[in-house]
Amino acid sequence: MIGGGFSGTMLAVNLLRRVPSLSVAVVDKGPVPSRGVAYSTKYDCHLLNVPAGNMSALPDDPDDFLRWARKNYSPSVQATSFLPRPVYGRYVASRLEEVTSAGGGENFRWIQGEVTSLERDPSQMRVQLKDGSTLATTAVVLAVGNFPPASLNVPGLSQDSRRYIASPWSAAFDDIPKNGNVLLIGSGLTSVDVVMALKTEGFAGHIDILSRRGLMPRIHAETNPWPQFWNEQSPRTIRGLLRLVRAQVREANNNGGGWRDVIDGLRPVTQQIWQSLPLNERKRFLRHARPYWEVHRHRIAAEIGDAIAQLVATGKLTVHAGRLTNCREFSDHVEVGWRDRRTRAERLVRVDRVINCTGPEADCRHMNDPLINSLLAQGLARPDRLSLGLDVDSGGALLDARGAPSQSLYAIGSIRKGSLWESIAVPELRVQASQLAEHVVKTLPRARTRDGVVRETVSLELAATADVTSDEPVI
Repeated sequence: MIGGGFSGTMLAVNLLRRVPSLSVAVVDKGPVPSRGVAYSTKYDCHLLNVPAGNMSALPDDPDDFLRWARKNYSPSVQATSFLPRPVYGRYVASRLEEVTSAGGGENFRWIQGEVTSLERDPSQMRVQLKDGSTLATTAVVLAVGNFPPASLNVPGLSQDSRRYIASPWSAAFDDIPKNGNVLLIGSGLTSVDVVMALKTEGFAGHIDILSRRGLMPRIHAETNPWPQFWNEQSPRTIRGLLRLVRAQVREANNNGGGWRDVIDGLRPVTQQIWQSLPLNERKRFLRHARPYWEVHRHRIAAEIGDAIAQLVATGKLTVHAGRLTNCREFSDHVEVGWRDRRTRAERLVRVDRVINCTGPEADCRHMNDPLINSLLAQGLARPDRLSLGLDVDSGGALLDARGAPSQSLYAIGSIRKGSLWESIAVPELRVQASQLAEHVVKTLPRARTRDGVVRETVSLELAATADVTSDEPVI
């Protein structure tokens, strides 16, 4: 596996649960298994965006996380609780420890490093690492997770300026003046994380948030089951689907429920809806409806929402709808110009830091990642038609430049968003990990050893962007 966040770790778990003798290696930049970007945060104020009752890493055991959390975190954890993300990272790591200690650890390796390229030999794949070492394997899975945000490319703002934070996921916020001013570009979940981190660091100044529509994530609340209303006869246009959803929301409101019931009711069939849409309708959704869908679909815990509301009420946080136009950097501050979406008036804000919170880059043509660049240059992979990731078949195999599915390269997680749309949250990823593990185990070659026992003859690298220190084949 290339990548050791949730997807890579749980794919390894699922593989070793099925075939303990399988040789598996995970290559990841981080030193600790299972953390990735999401769960490596040092802030306990960064909570899960899904309640604990739906965060089991195992699709066949829906209460697994609840039991673990009550035993290892707090007996008071409820199905509706939103736990700190570092706690969930410990849980995922425990599932890997459990399977390796139960007999699947003899042939498992965690390799800290960065994969820079892949090369296909006649009988195997060779994984090249940044330190110059290589790893031979039969199959490779890209579990690369999210990439850093795209560059803002705003005139007057240097990408190397100390006053510009290009990626908040790897930034330190403790050097920002405590009573200063900060501008966040983007108003989604990333900006919420940054606001909470600044608050934890004791920041007492003013925070401005600027995005094109000024939409913030909605808050989780108690929901009631809603009957499935989408079927094969439902509209295949964004306009028609929007009318359908609005009608359902009105009905839910009339029956004592609300829009959350309806949106959650779509969760089990969202991938089917996406795949049923013609390409032009998917593009129309991305142009016009995506921001509205995401703030209703990807919600935040009530306690986080309350903290944000308190900052707004006390004048510590202001959300703007508009477009960034220019910047002027001075010795002690940055002046940022933006155009108001409603009035079209030009505005100006003076800040100590500009933080890019636009969310992960999805267009693999612009990622500037050596591994992705290598795959594209060799024709081993191609972008999907919506530029949301790499093109894959229904089983997760990468499609090459000609559209042929690979027999040795697979993908899991957000990089499959173009074909699945819903491919970033645990409820979807745990199913992907289980299904892909089943598929890989069935397709890997087997051989009979000298003692007559049939064993797997191949290794599987679950890769993300990583370094290996050995050139010995993993068999």
